Amino acid sequence: MTIAEALKRLEKNIQDKELIHHGDKLLLGCSGGADSNAMLYLFSQLRISLNLTLLVIHINHQIRGAESDADENFVKQLCQKLNIPVIIRKVVIPKTGNLENQARKLRFEVFEKILESYNFDKILLAHQKEDQAETVMLNLLRGTGISGMAGIKGIAGKVVHPLLCFSRKELEEILFQAGISWRTDSSNLETKYRRNLLRNRIIPQLEKEFNPELKAHLFFLAEQFAQAETIFKQRSKTQFRRLCIDIQPGKVVFELSPLLKLSPIERYYLFRNAFRYVCGSENDFFAVHFQLIENILNAKGSKWLNLPHKIIVIKQYEDVIVQIETEKEIKGAEPLVIDTDRTMAVYGNYRFNFKYLRVLPKEQTTEEGESRVILDADKINIPFVIRFRQPGDRFIPLGMTQLKRLKEFFIDEKVPKYERDLIPVFDDGEKLFWIAGYRLDNRVRYDESTTHYLQIKATNITVKSRKAILKKKRGNDESDEL
Repeated sequence: MTIAEALKRLEKNIQDKELIHHGDKLLLGCSGGADSNAMLYLFSQLRISLNLTLLVIHINHQIRGAESDADENFVKQLCQKLNIPVIIRKVVIPKTGNLENQARKLRFEVFEKILESYNFDKILLAHQKEDQAETVMLNLLRGTGISGMAGIKGIAGKVVHPLLCFSRKELEEILFQAGISWRTDSSNLETKYRRNLLRNRIIPQLEKEFNPELKAHLFFLAEQFAQAETIFKQRSKTQFRRLCIDIQPGKVVFELSPLLKLSPIERYYLFRNAFRYVCGSENDFFAVHFQLIENILNAKGSKWLNLPHKIIVIKQYEDVIVQIETEKEIKGAEPLVIDTDRTMAVYGNYRFNFKYLRVLPKEQTTEEGESRVILDADKINIPFVIRFRQPGDRFIPLGMTQLKRLKEFFIDEKVPKYERDLIPVFDDGEKLFWIAGYRLDNRVRYDESTTHYLQIKATNITVKSRKAILKKKRGNDESDEL
């Protein structure tokens, strides 16, 4: 392959997959190895025609002593030769935990910090076809789903892999023609690292015993799975809009019955989409999490489970809720004292408005997420407090004459367990006189002799119009992501 042919292939890959745009500011990660050196050289040849701004970043992990320092000096000299500015960063990798993961985490922390500080657009990494094949094999051995089998993405957020259309041999040939050498990392031969073990022993043995074209086959599989995932993602966006019955910041709700009619793979992508909507990223949603969701969907009664990023999935009767877990902060709230001068208060997820009346209002209208009660103000002690339930709480529900345990009331009303600790109750020191949003105490109801009324309006401040939010998220284009 000639350099001209390589540049033509690279430009086509960039254009077909929309990896880079004219005028982009690019941060190029360079280790000094053949792959990253080839990436530097190829983009140095494209920067004028594509009006690119290039900046090289080299991370010295300081693991191999003098060898690491030699890599650093080599990258400096190469960048000087290619007339590309370079930033060197030294990092210290913790001695505990997985060395590969620790190094990768530190690299990306440096990349992202420089990307933000210098206001660059994308981070370019030099993974090629063999890297793709190894990644697919590793993911297969780990038991990942379609996304894992799709391997390294050409573009994922601001991270771009433009060289997946080249083999390692082709990149080395390009460097040979350009008169550029490269460094060889001696740690790549150490089989204590999983990728090295796979690269140096397992794949060569499989090529020998099963298929000499294994790497090419794995690369082809990655392309097929990537196309399949694109289709499922597009379909999941449509299903998300169709099946979501309520959507709020940090919370989405689906009806259970239509969910169960989907195939498992469709549900997987639907919940991954919901996970992304709630926390802003789908990166930490894996097949194991989906299996946990499947378990509660098929279980009897109300169930819930925790996912990464403090996300909770709840099945309550005919609804399935995906939301950020906020119960701990809310339940820890201290009781709130309300006196006669107080006209408004916020407690938990509710805003309360208080109004003392001499006559009953003619109409009592309520909106979505709102409840309103009127009681005899002379039958309660003021000040009173708003709090959350406590063990042993009892009250006399309106229409009854005997005390009933609050726990039993919630069970009879089919209030999900996870919600019970989040419902404010009104306590005047002698009795619970209102379970907010549910029932007054019979002892505070007004009658013909009542002359002093208290109206309390409770508004759930987390409830918003699904229609309005969907419209805001989508704009005028139904194909926009939520």
